[in-house]
Amino acid sequence: MSENVNIDLAGEINATTEKRGFQKYVNDLDLLLQHVRSGAAPTLVMGVLSSRRPWTQFVATDNFKAPASIPRLSRRFYRNIEHFQANYLMIFLGLFAYCLITTPLLLIAMAASFFGYKKLTSGPNTWKPKIGNWELTKTQQYVAAVSCSTLIMWLAGAGAVLFWVLGATVTVVALHASFFDAETLALSDDPDQFPMIEQV
Repeated sequence: MSENVNIDLAGEINATTEKRGFQKYVNDLDLLLQHVRSGAAPTLVMGVLSSRRPWTQFVATDNFKAPASIPRLSRRFYRNIEHFQANYLMIFLGLFAYCLITTPLLLIAMAASFFGYKKLTSGPNTWKPKIGNWELTKTQQYVAAVSCSTLIMWLAGAGAVLFWVLGATVTVVALHASFFDAETLALSDDPDQFPMIEQV
């Protein structure tokens, strides 16, 4: 009456390990890009900005100290990036706004590109442009719009502005995250906030 039933149990069990250090930030960046593609970027940015730390704490000169060793520098850097991420984002947005204000041609180019994109994507497209006897398809219209926007942005100096903003942001963030001693915050604010503090 009894039958032998063979069940194949071959396979692998992959235990998920917590990512640490740089790999954690690569995974976070990948998750961020997924949110941007899904259209949740404004909500995500507002959520990050709501966790902004007080600027008096961010610029407190008493907390700036050189790290004692390279391992402490690394821990301090990652700890500060997590603690002050909203402040760093606001610095980036401020530098970007400064570049737009001081480069009005770039602001006009961005506005023209934005309104051109909205015109192409909003509602039914009844506009059928022709080159000679050849009518442009929707895809060809997008290609033409992107090409024109890229050309206008290049003429307005968007590449230089982008590199300036990114370079200035990376410099400010790297210097602040490297030299701001977060251990004093852990002692004064919340002792459980930075549990991995150790003297080297």
